[in-house]
Amino acid sequence: MKLQSLNYTGQKNINTEHGNSKKKNPSFGNPAVAFATFIENNGFLGEFLSIDTFGMMAPRTGQGYLRNREELGHLNYKAGREELVREILSGPAFFYVPLAVMTAVGLTRGKVAKVQASVLDSFKPIMQKTTASIKDSAAIKKDFVKNLTEDAFKGYDKEKGLIDELSDLMIKNIEKSEPAKKLRTKATEIVTKLNKANGKYLDNAATIKAGGKEQDTKSLFKDMRNYLDDFTKKAEKTSDESETFIDKFHKKAKQLRYTTNILAVGALSAFLCIIPKLYQTGDKFPGVDGLNTGENKDAAPNAQDTKQDNKTKGAA
Repeated sequence: MKLQSLNYTGQKNINTEHGNSKKKNPSFGNPAVAFATFIENNGFLGEFLSIDTFGMMAPRTGQGYLRNREELGHLNYKAGREELVREILSGPAFFYVPLAVMTAVGLTRGKVAKVQASVLDSFKPIMQKTTASIKDSAAIKKDFVKNLTEDAFKGYDKEKGLIDELSDLMIKNIEKSEPAKKLRTKATEIVTKLNKANGKYLDNAATIKAGGKEQDTKSLFKDMRNYLDDFTKKAEKTSDESETFIDKFHKKAKQLRYTTNILAVGALSAFLCIIPKLYQTGDKFPGVDGLNTGENKDAAPNAQDTKQDNKTKGAA
């Protein structure tokens, strides 16, 4: 019994040490893990940019640089550069052009333009529950966070202490007292723990449901910051009653969002019309560099020469 106990303990320690070494040295290399995490955290955008970059842009650019390399005696820099510029503008532009429009509208008309209409609809009933004066920015923000967390985590019986910790992160996010990325990462970890502990949204544990809409934690943090930033700035200047102002603000915010969507689609459509001209950047395509463009004596005569010869023969 004693020997068995010793052997068991020894085996347990070995397993523990082995497990710890696994944690310290994961089987996947850090670059691979980082790349997979990037795709997971950035959703469709990360997936698209990854596939477009490594599946299309890199191979085509490499092919351009290698085109006629033997004839030129060096890399085909012109062809490679043209391929690179074309790929950068025609692929990621599907995301960057609308993003540029939203950024421009956000700077000129308010950050609420970046918030989806469905999210605005979910924020409205939460804001309507606030009891603080709409001119008191700090109180409005704290009240909004309180109402949101109460709505989102209703029925959560376990790990309730994490809800207070999450509320603090929300306030810091809104007040911009700490880096946004750091706060969103911490918040995602907390929400994931809360959902798993209470058996909620196990297929996507980073989900928060507030105001009837399910949202990813990171997206919610971005939307809350943009929404409350605009709301409090405009509320300080209004002479309307609280209920009237909330209705007007959400109506105008949704109209602005719809207008922004139209502008983004229009800008992207205009850009797509320009893309074909990217294939006509010069009189001569770089792909012909290095080829024998001189007169080929063995080539067959063209139609004009043949016609002229026939006329000469006929005259004779």
